[in-house]
Amino acid sequence: MKKASFSFIFSLFIIFSATAEIKLPALVSNGMVLQRDQNIKIWGWANVDEQITVTFKNKKYTTKANSQKEWSVNIEPQKAGGPFKILINTIEINDLLIGDVWLCSGQSNMEAVMNRANIKAHYPQVIASSNYPMIRQFTVKRDMAFNLLADVTSDKGWVAVNPTTILDFSAVAFFFVRDLYEKYKIPIGIINSSVGGTPIQSWVDREAIKNLPAYYQIAQKLKDTAEVSRILKAHQLKTESWYKSIKEDDLGVNEKWFLQTDKDGANWEEIANLSKLDKAIKLPKYGSIWFKTTINIPKELALKPSTLSLGMMHTEDETYVNGQKVGSINSGYTDRNYQLKAGQLKEGKNIITIRLTSPTTGISFNAKNNYQLKFQNDSIALNNAWKYKFGIEKELLPRGNGLSQHSPTAYYYAMIKPMANYAIKGVTWYQGESNTPKPEEYEGLLTSLIKLWRADWQQTNLPFLYLQLANHSPSGTEPAISNWALLREAQQKALKNPNSAMIVTHDIGEKDDIHPRNKLDVGKRLALAARKLAYHERIVYSGPTYKSMQIANNQIIVSFNHVGRGLKFIGEQLNMFTISADGKNFVKAEAKIVGSKVVVWSKSIAKPIAVRYAWANSPDGANLYNMNGLPAASFKSN
Repeated sequence: MKKASFSFIFSLFIIFSATAEIKLPALVSNGMVLQRDQNIKIWGWANVDEQITVTFKNKKYTTKANSQKEWSVNIEPQKAGGPFKILINTIEINDLLIGDVWLCSGQSNMEAVMNRANIKAHYPQVIASSNYPMIRQFTVKRDMAFNLLADVTSDKGWVAVNPTTILDFSAVAFFFVRDLYEKYKIPIGIINSSVGGTPIQSWVDREAIKNLPAYYQIAQKLKDTAEVSRILKAHQLKTESWYKSIKEDDLGVNEKWFLQTDKDGANWEEIANLSKLDKAIKLPKYGSIWFKTTINIPKELALKPSTLSLGMMHTEDETYVNGQKVGSINSGYTDRNYQLKAGQLKEGKNIITIRLTSPTTGISFNAKNNYQLKFQNDSIALNNAWKYKFGIEKELLPRGNGLSQHSPTAYYYAMIKPMANYAIKGVTWYQGESNTPKPEEYEGLLTSLIKLWRADWQQTNLPFLYLQLANHSPSGTEPAISNWALLREAQQKALKNPNSAMIVTHDIGEKDDIHPRNKLDVGKRLALAARKLAYHERIVYSGPTYKSMQIANNQIIVSFNHVGRGLKFIGEQLNMFTISADGKNFVKAEAKIVGSKVVVWSKSIAKPIAVRYAWANSPDGANLYNMNGLPAASFKSN
């Protein structure tokens, strides 16, 4: 990564020459969506005392740049509509709309775009038919800072939805605002500011983590730009050395293993299933491993064009067929579908070789991969065993630039605070996976984030909608103490913040994929919460949440909020309730719905004192809903 890309090493203030022109923030640009029914702030930078005239809908607003070279004007609240244009001295901004603007933030499940392989494959019709010129997204470019930046950046600015551009839209955000657009028929803007793998403490300021010394000390240290520069340079040198070694010291590169036949692989290890690599060798492994297999091509398919389908793998592959390189992708979330030209395959035995390298995540293959050669009207499975051999083993190379994406405050000063002048309707937040190691911190951190962002936007009651963690963890590995359940509980406790809503998703995730493909239902549930909190509709927007319990002999009677039209369960019986006599050891319980409550008991517990529901990383079988079709949140009574 080039040193020049680290904008966080620069100071807050933009230095202009004596003849500098007006500078506008990235958000104030062609195609923007401005928030209706609120004061609209237009701001920027110019020479000290430079006269600024903003013309909008035939009305002029004037000001001067102050001693800090900053200026701003306020346009009175506007009704939804457009397109309009705005003139700022000689700068003309076109195709702007007035409507609602939602800030959508978090980690990878918010960041995940419609073009991600599993999402794209799940919604081909949605993508093909998406033509919504009134829905627009501004994607904040990933950046890191430990002192406030003047502005955010974006590669494309404001972009409207069509079947091509939708591939770059956050899938959750798109489905969320599409529902709102279909309901209210007004322009809607998305500000997508999210970074995969980030914990919540990287999205707040230093003040918000003062009561967490481990984070606060790091944040204080990284205020020093000289220290940041030192870290960057050290990592740059380490990265250069790592990749130089991978290129020059890999035995497979030097001996050209991609040209060798299967007979040359006599001293290679063998594995039948690539997804079971961790059973054959101790993972994670960093560096490079070479894989080789053979496939027999019948005469009628030889010499025909085809697609070599290899699925997803971590992280960068170089793939060869009969010694000829056919493709390379550096991504752990992209399917490998390499096009083979006529003549690249031959009748009889063909050799496929993969060189897989990984500096950070460890070498592995997705368990869902389906290895095959696809022809126009036929396919051949790659059923033969694979051989493998290390090219070079290396130490882990830390992600990024040497500054961990887990660094406290890293994204707040770069990707949130600089936008606070831009009026918004509300916030959607999809994050939490990266905080599961320490769930006890999360309630306080989420509360701090909500209060901080509301203060930044000067809206004490700004609607704040957040996603509870989805189900995640393969069957049979549920821990006695579930950090995922504990973090869900922390998220629920944060509902004490007024005008906030939590969307339950533990019934629509994929327990073996932390990035589930079903973003449509996530968006729909978000939209329901928005319709209640931000648009003040009288609707049921949440599934049942725990309210209280009452002990009656050997039973516990559970009462709920958000019952709606009543309770129901899906399936043959009510599942996932457990009961305890000491509050620590829980056993499977029977449960039944009685009116608007649930009665829970177990023949093995004579005097119960506590009850839990859906208390697991992946609560398979949790089936309590309200009649409105919204799932009950997991809970424990004490």
